[in-house]
This record gives sequence, C-alpha cells and structure tokens, in this order.
Amino acid sequence: MPPSPLRPPSIEESGEALAPIAPQPLAWPTVFDTPAEVERAWSDFVGNHPEEEQALFRRALEFARAKHGAQRRRGSDTPYWIHPVRVAMELARWGEDTPALVQAALLHDVLEDTATTPSELAEAFGPEVAGMVSWLTAPEGGRTDDVRAYYQHLARTAPAAVRLLKIADRADNLRSIQALVMRTGARHRRWAGSYLDSTRWQVLPLAAEAPSVARVALVTAMADLAPLVGGDDGLAPEADDALNRPDEITDA
Repeated sequence: MPPSPLRPPSIEESGEALAPIAPQPLAWPTVFDTPAEVERAWSDFVGNHPEEEQALFRRALEFARAKHGAQRRRGSDTPYWIHPVRVAMELARWGEDTPALVQAALLHDVLEDTATTPSELAEAFGPEVAGMVSWLTAPEGGRTDDVRAYYQHLARTAPAAVRLLKIADRADNLRSIQALVMRTGARHRRWAGSYLDSTRWQVLPLAAEAPSVARVALVTAMADLAPLVGGDDGLAPEADDALNRPDEITDA
C-alpha cells in the first residue's frame, strides 16, 4: 500500500535515501507536500463533521491561509498552510477532534509567525481557541532560559489538549524535516540533528502522560529521523536559535 499523502514512509521504505552518497531523487517527499493531495484529504475530513463544525473549520483555515500568505516551509516550496492542516488531521487520527482543538491546530502558528494579535484572534474565534494558540506561542528571542521555562511551564500547567497539540505539531515538524533531509542530504542535516536533540528535552516530556497513540507518533517520528542525521554532532540542544523556530519558512 502506498504511503498516505499526509505521512511519509518509514525509513525501511525509503531505501536509497540512507546511502552515503548524494541524495536520491525520491518521489514521495513531493507527494507528501503536494497541496492538492492535502486539500483532498482535508475536504474528506471536514465532510465527515456536522455542518456547523464544517463552517468553523473552513473559517479557521481560511484565516490561517490568509495570515501565512506566501510563507513556505523550510527548504521547500510547500505552502505553509499545509503544516497546520496536517497537525489538525493528526490530532483527529488520535481521536482528538473537538471543534476548538481543530481550530487551534489550524491557527497554532499565527501568533508566532504572523502579525496577528491575541485580541484579533480572540475576537475572531473566541477565548478558548485563542487561549490554546497562546499556549503554543513560544517566547520571542529564543533565549535558552526563556525556552526552557516555556517548555517546563507547558509540562506542568498546560491543559492536556494543549500538550497534545504541541506533540502533534512537533511530530509533523519531524516528518517534514525527515523529508527535507532525504531531499537535500547534508545541507540541512546538522540543523535537523540539533532539532531532534531539542525535541528530547522540549517535547518528549510532554508525552509522558499523553495517550499512547500520541506517544508512539512522536517517538516514531524521532526514530525515523535519527538514522538520517547520525549521532550527536556536538551541539547543545539550545545552540541554534533556529531550533526554537521549527516552522521557519526560509533556509537557515
């Protein structure tokens, strides 16, 4: 069975990508990032919900697409909105598809990566959705102490739904980075390895009390990326400020 358009294949299915030579031109990362495929899957997903929820989901995605505009995922031509859609659908796959959580998933980067304000978000989608998105917004500046405090605060006090959203967000980032490294070889490997290291102290602790399906998704994404980036490259997890901006839209 071919891989889902929303999930790249496993390392075992990737074959030549692990060879110690120039990266091979594989077809699947393109499929993974094709907007038409994601649009089709998203349309099917929305159609399985009541009409009032469909309206909420479509409005949230329209807002996110407008705010992210021409932004692209790191190292690719993939429109940025693909990422929040995949995150929302991953949560739904885990059985977590309440209207507020799906909307928050679609909007989870608008405060961090666009000019959207918290008050604007709350006015458009209500305090519950805006509150979830605020939880997912990392501190500006990327200072190590601030980032550590942020993730510790998430682990101690964030609602369970917010922790699940962060896990789904990170799992999709790891999958996207897996595809990126397999497309580009050494160009992004060092950054990808450091990002994987940061996941161990930033997000893995959030999965301790999460449903098993979420833990498995995160750990599997980490395990699939690990062989592509090798071992520890000597960087501390906080060595690169870009690590704290996993959804950066341009190359480092």
